[in-house]
Amino acid sequence: MRRSPALYDDPHPRQRAPTDDPPPEPARPPDLAALRDTYVDDETGVLRRVLTHRPGAELSRLGPGNCHDLLFDDVPWVQRAQAEHDAFTGLLRRNGVEVVELEAVLAAALAHPEAGRRTVRALVAAQRLGPPVAAAVDAMCHAVPVRERAGLLLAGITVRELAAEHPRAVASSLDTLTRSPDAFVLPPLVNALFVRDSSSWLGPCHIAHRMAGAARRAEGLLLGAAARAAGARPLAVHGPAEPVEGGDVLLAGPGCVLVGVGERTTPAAAEQLARALLTSGRARHVFAVLLPRARQCMHLDTVLTMVDGDTFLASDPHLRACRWFALRLDRDGAVVAASVDDPLPRLARSLGLPALRLITAGGDRTGVAAQREQWSDAANVLAIRPRTVIAYDRNVVANEQLSAAGIEVLTTPSAELVRGRGGPHCLSCPLVRDPLPT
Repeated sequence: MRRSPALYDDPHPRQRAPTDDPPPEPARPPDLAALRDTYVDDETGVLRRVLTHRPGAELSRLGPGNCHDLLFDDVPWVQRAQAEHDAFTGLLRRNGVEVVELEAVLAAALAHPEAGRRTVRALVAAQRLGPPVAAAVDAMCHAVPVRERAGLLLAGITVRELAAEHPRAVASSLDTLTRSPDAFVLPPLVNALFVRDSSSWLGPCHIAHRMAGAARRAEGLLLGAAARAAGARPLAVHGPAEPVEGGDVLLAGPGCVLVGVGERTTPAAAEQLARALLTSGRARHVFAVLLPRARQCMHLDTVLTMVDGDTFLASDPHLRACRWFALRLDRDGAVVAASVDDPLPRLARSLGLPALRLITAGGDRTGVAAQREQWSDAANVLAIRPRTVIAYDRNVVANEQLSAAGIEVLTTPSAELVRGRGGPHCLSCPLVRDPLPT
């Protein structure tokens, strides 16, 4: 098993962006070009381009009093989390993957005057603030240089910070007078480092997701704005917006999609997505996987990921607790669900394979040892090419099981990144993969 060095030295501080507005951006600046000409049809083809987000000032907003509300289990050491993320993206680059930074993409999208105004307005409206406070937040967002705007939207704004810029609005509004000075009028997007969830890229199309929780709602709005500014091709999903997150969308192979249903993605969202995939021809087979209701099973990719075209890595006890349904269209175009009693053989047939291979995270171990590794995302690995994955270094047993099964394991440090309950699969959103050999 190959292991990457644990890079725990504090990273060099980034240069502060210039305080003057940049010259007008071209219609589609280079940073947005990464969101065009995308193609992803599976989970294990050679990874060519990937979206990531290095945790920034937003992570410094986490404290003991708010971390659980913001979906973290503990307060991370920010500099070490950044160093761990740098090790992860460095490993990607050394393996020939083009790494696209979310903040750069957002900054380029927000530089479009009309798109930028519309996006900020939508983010502010989602907070349901009183009119004077909403106007002050909008004005504060547009007062910063355009190069810094994405960072501000990611880091959020507190009542105290808003009062320093717009004291009259804050001093006269019941909305802010009833809040703590350290309360957020615009919440920090501390989960933005888990870029898998805010969008899905399927074939040449994308979906910007409506996230399930208020703490993450703005992530999908921002990614959608960036995709529109880039001219990326959307997949039309009709009906009222239902919560769905990218960690619940697994591209098992060309034309075959699994959708997790559980804490984050609703049954109605799975049906909407299935209808869009089946009617557009993006999928011929769609399976819904009903997940156990548990923090360590928040998304499908915390239970099941792929390491080769016919091989899955799974948390065995949680996978056995799942219920599977095949989703298809009836004659009227409505989605109908049917229970699946033999999910893996049925999935193999849908992929045109004689059988699937299952590697269990934790091996034959049960009890606390297996629970510890599932809690630290042992089943959540990122395939960068067939039979080669990036995994967290702490999941020793699962990584040994992968190596014993002939899978090359590249490890990355994880002591702080794991506090948000997300592994390498969560930290990455593939934009371009080579098709699997036939």
